[in-house]
Amino acid sequence: MTRFSRMTPPALLASLGLLTATAALAADDKPTFESLDKNGDGKISLSEASNNDALFVAFKSLDTNKDGELTRDEYAKYK
Repeated sequence: MTRFSRMTPPALLASLGLLTATAALAADDKPTFESLDKNGDGKISLSEASNNDALFVAFKSLDTNKDGELTRDEYAKYK
């Protein structure tokens, strides 16, 4: 029983570290340009952006030339 109790804290710490790392990756995870550009025209339209709530909200500020579409360069600024 003593041996088990010595292993528990390191195992718990390792699990906590794994959960923290997974949460950090999920927070920084953004869809690829290709996955959003459904019609493959090299641009993300407002309609295509509507599939991602956060991108839809940020769309207007990212569309710097105000043409209603995001280029790769404009999308690269999305965080």
